[in-house]
Amino acid sequence: MARLEADLALTDAASADLPQALEQIAAEIKAELCWLDLRNVSLALLAGARRLRVEILVEINPAGSCCILLKSAEGMGNGAPLTTAVLHQLVEQLLQFLPAATLSYRSDQDGPIRKQKQNHRSDQQC
Repeated sequence: MARLEADLALTDAASADLPQALEQIAAEIKAELCWLDLRNVSLALLAGARRLRVEILVEINPAGSCCILLKSAEGMGNGAPLTTAVLHQLVEQLLQFLPAATLSYRSDQDGPIRKQKQNHRSDQQC
């Protein structure tokens, strides 16, 4: 089962624009979007010719960050190429819609464990 994560650091302007960006991206990638509450959104889409269901959870943190979790039934043994492609597409589109946002962590590139910063409070992690 594939499980990939990414974190974005957001400015105040990017935080304010994130909900609209998610709505637009969901429409473009033909994903079902459901707001679970004011800070959490769920997206689901079918990826590739295999129509693999990829579920995306996004948590908008008031501390100026956004945590993204993707999961699918795709095996990680071969690197989960479909799920990884969805993560790449989502991150790229978010960075296009939110030019002030910066990618601070991506599990397929940085490894499965986030490296803690010395001044980073643990309650800001997802």
